[in-house]
Amino acid sequence: HSFPTRRSSDLPSFGPVTDVESNANATYNGLTLEARRGLGGRSGYGGIGKGLEFRVAWTWSKAIDYGQNAGAVPRTSGQFDPFAVRYDKGVSALNFPQRVVATAVWSPRLLGAESGMSATAERAIWKVIDRWTLAGIFSETSGRGYSYDVFGGTRLAGGRESINGSGGSAVLPTAGRNTLRLPVAANLDVRLSRMFQLSEGLRLRGSMEAFNLINRVNYSGVTQRAFLVGTPVAGVTPLVFQNAATVAAEGLNVLPFGAYTAAGTSQARERQIQFGLRLEF
Repeated sequence: HSFPTRRSSDLPSFGPVTDVESNANATYNGLTLEARRGLGGRSGYGGIGKGLEFRVAWTWSKAIDYGQNAGAVPRTSGQFDPFAVRYDKGVSALNFPQRVVATAVWSPRLLGAESGMSATAERAIWKVIDRWTLAGIFSETSGRGYSYDVFGGTRLAGGRESINGSGGSAVLPTAGRNTLRLPVAANLDVRLSRMFQLSEGLRLRGSMEAFNLINRVNYSGVTQRAFLVGTPVAGVTPLVFQNAATVAAEGLNVLPFGAYTAAGTSQARERQIQFGLRLEF
């Protein structure tokens, strides 16, 4: 963490002084359950064979930290109270409580004598479906956490405003960090491919891949400007909730609290389809 540590009268010859300390830690606890199943596989095909294999994994977890970021640079003026780090302990921004991942791979297999089909019919079908592979991966994850932020307040000369005047964290302390959550994020990727044997040592593989096949909108950003510090009345400073009606009445050119500001991540953007050819020898 890094945070201002002085009052404006302590060192009149200097601006705000920042103290950088290694005074935070993090904990992570999780449980993972996984199921795998292969149907119609044959030995020598890595467990997949000419059939179906699927896998489902569910993870429940919780991460708690003191608001540190994922980079190597300390978070500037991030501590709520310069003298007590305990107020910053809360749910991590990297906390995604539940995640489900399901994968499936299907390669049609020759049915054999148990199919009841004639050898001629079976060979005809096999010529059509042989060497095709269909694979998919589906994931669903808890949405990103976000907080009630408070704007306004007091500040030191050269610093920034905050509810307690320290210039640190703007999170509403009575609610804590990341106590709210964006909608669940889900994604489905599919791959269809076929291999063509050109010669004994030469193969051509064609494929079609679809990312975010269902074209789902996964929200990744939200307005956290929840409260504005109002004018003190009888010694009490009110916090004005920034919903759409209040923002309009104030005439401010800002989005109300809870408005989505971004959608999509590097793993799940808008639907994309790509085709490929690969020569193997």
